[in-house]
Amino acid sequence: MLLTFYLLFIGLHVSEGCTLENRGRALFITARTGESVLLPCYCTDHVPPDAFIWETENTDSNKWEEVSSESGQYRDRVQLFNGHSPGNLSLLMSHLTEEDGGLYRCEVKGSGYTDISLTVEGCNLEKTDITQYITARAGGSVLLSCYCTDLHTKPETFTWKKLNTNIKMYEVISSGSGQYRNRVQLVNGHSPGNLSLLISHLTEEDGGFYLCELTENKRTYIKLTFEEGSLKTTPSTAVTSSFHMTTTPPQSLPFVPFALVTVIFLHIIVAVVYHTKRNKAQADPAGVHYSTADGDGDRVVSLE
Repeated sequence: MLLTFYLLFIGLHVSEGCTLENRGRALFITARTGESVLLPCYCTDHVPPDAFIWETENTDSNKWEEVSSESGQYRDRVQLFNGHSPGNLSLLMSHLTEEDGGLYRCEVKGSGYTDISLTVEGCNLEKTDITQYITARAGGSVLLSCYCTDLHTKPETFTWKKLNTNIKMYEVISSGSGQYRNRVQLVNGHSPGNLSLLISHLTEEDGGFYLCELTENKRTYIKLTFEEGSLKTTPSTAVTSSFHMTTTPPQSLPFVPFALVTVIFLHIIVAVVYHTKRNKAQADPAGVHYSTADGDGDRVVSLE
């Protein structure tokens, strides 16, 4: 009797399933491209793997499709947590793209479902409605600016291109080959939304129209020109010329005959000696001698 009651209790408990949090409610989550997001789904009891499923709504067919890490759009990008915590049915999705946005459903057999609306914000470029004009000098460096409105947003893909005026088409810029070999680099190491391009050792052939492109509908244009008088030389020469200082060579002194200089110098020496002896004679009393005549008593003064 007790055994029968116990089996009946277990059967009723299993048929009821777990208590699903947020059952019948819609959750709203916003994330950015390139990031990861956790779609929450929790049950109060243990749920075996075959008793629940994650699905997403296909807006084209208006049908629900299973989210699988083994195939399709989500290959190797989704992960479940129920292995370590049987009641945690949450779904972790990484490397988000704008196409991942939409309606998701966590459904548990016998317990209902929870819907989650996911919005994935992509990169919206600044200055897409105008052409930026930049002036530089040959031999220097220049930064071609391209930014997402949110610098924390990482675009799925983007490319830099330059207009080939010969064939009237934009060609992809590569640091590994061609005209820009080892002369270009991106500066988005610290800000995923900074897509700016640095070009060094500029030559006048680098002038022209550039394009920073995310998709066919997201792009910004830049025209690079060079200052008038920029040197058409090698980069090293151009850099040196930027710091060139003009100096005036020292002028030689006018020629003066050596004999004339000697005569003038001797006259100066003679004049100095003469004035020195004269001044000494006037100041020295020993140079004055007195004598008295015997006959008439007149006093005679003699100067030597």
